[in-house]
Amino acid sequence: MMSQMNVLVPLAEMEIDPAELLTIQRHDLLPLLNDQSRLNHYADAIIQAQAVLLNGVDPHLTQQLSATIEQIIQSLADSKKYLKKRKFNALQKWLGIDLEYGSGQVEYYNHLDQLLKRANHLSQKLQIEIQKSQSRFQQLLGHRENMAKHIFAAQAFLQEYPNFVKNQHPLDQFLERLSKKINTLQTLQSSNDIAITQMQLSQQLSFTLLDRFKEAEQVLIPAWQYHVKQSSQSDSTNELQKLDNSREKLILTLKKSLQKPTH
Repeated sequence: MMSQMNVLVPLAEMEIDPAELLTIQRHDLLPLLNDQSRLNHYADAIIQAQAVLLNGVDPHLTQQLSATIEQIIQSLADSKKYLKKRKFNALQKWLGIDLEYGSGQVEYYNHLDQLLKRANHLSQKLQIEIQKSQSRFQQLLGHRENMAKHIFAAQAFLQEYPNFVKNQHPLDQFLERLSKKINTLQTLQSSNDIAITQMQLSQQLSFTLLDRFKEAEQVLIPAWQYHVKQSSQSDSTNELQKLDNSREKLILTLKKSLQKPTH
């Protein structure tokens, strides 16, 4: 399920079709010679399109799932207290301690079941959230390439500008303004690239959390529940040991899901 981190190709190294640059120069840059005020809006649509997409996986969702997993870990750690097989003497039975202990077990199971259902619900929401984030990332790659085209087109236009203007006015600052605009676009894209990389990182962290929880939910929790059932039907030390081992492995996997990568 985990996708590979994509290394962003530097804009300067992108291969762009010269015909596309010519189209941008004709449609977006040449008209500026008659209305230089429009330079402020050059590549605006790309800037705005990127701005609305620069959201990673909702951190509240991963926090909620992490918090629920922590509660499951605590509940599993407490399981010995509730699931230990106990024998009651006549007085304890008369006092209803056996019934109280039995109802405590039922309550414990219900609580753990609610936590597992909540974690499952959150994991499904997180899966959808990751897919949305991946879709936004792919769109951002397209806008990023488009930004590179607009920067290249403007850089080429900068060189050719004197050929378009025969008698340049001494106060004409178009070249300086276009140069500043190119620098602004490059700086903005560099900033966006940091946010895009951060998006990928949040996806990877969410994948790790999800994968480990799914392993616990689909493999380790059923195994632990099986051993709970077996140990309740047997006084065997071997069965109790299997139950302990199963629980410890489950707790370890869930704890790993909450660890952040060190690199």
